[in-house]
Amino acid sequence: MSVSVGIVGLPNVGKSTLFNSLLKRQIADVANYPFTTIKPHTGVVEVPDEKLDKLSELINPKKCIPASVTFVDIAGLVKNAHKGEGLGNEFLGQIRNVDAIVHVIREFEDKNVAHVMGEIDPKRDKEIIEIELELGGINKPTIEWTNSSKKDFENVDELIAKAYKLLDLITFYTVKGGKEVRAWSIKKGKSALEAAEVVHTDFAKGFIKAEIINIDELLKLKSWKEAKAAGKVRLEGKDYAVQNGDVIEFKYSL
Repeated sequence: MSVSVGIVGLPNVGKSTLFNSLLKRQIADVANYPFTTIKPHTGVVEVPDEKLDKLSELINPKKCIPASVTFVDIAGLVKNAHKGEGLGNEFLGQIRNVDAIVHVIREFEDKNVAHVMGEIDPKRDKEIIEIELELGGINKPTIEWTNSSKKDFENVDELIAKAYKLLDLITFYTVKGGKEVRAWSIKKGKSALEAAEVVHTDFAKGFIKAEIINIDELLKLKSWKEAKAAGKVRLEGKDYAVQNGDVIEFKYSL
């Protein structure tokens, strides 16, 4: 499923640096002047998942595909962006296209990195962005990410996990004949039929039933065969609400 998180804030607060850290490689342009990022850069970021790693170790598939979150690096907003200041209308339009926001707030002092307002004031900067979003008619779930030093970008796993939770996502897993292990994202409360559609439209069209076991149980029992023998694999219908950590094998006909 396609969900995205926009990285927003004033110019020169570290948005593109955070974006590059999320991708673990240099993608967006980073420079010491406002409006470097004119067009939004988009990156698909893997969701850290120790259970997926353990499942992959157990099955040893040719492919292991994690769940993901899309992050969008959006150029800096300025005061009166809702009136069109600093290409504000375009940037606010980009923010409307995402599902949640990471608001980067600058605390670090660096004479080599200019501040668009002339001096560091995190409280003022936070309020500027909040006001512009409100006046721009944007009301989204938000994570505040304070940038006090470069070290804030060294470990972004916490941010990815927070974004995943903020988007109200859960993870379910599929094992494809021992060849592929995959984690999938789905909104909390979605049905087995909707999960089947996420995996493949044919699974949803010909849905018969879903065989399901919690990933912790499967890891404990070591194999799907052993899990079935132990009576731990249960049958569920199309209306079953998928739970976080479900390993699902869809049964369908065409």
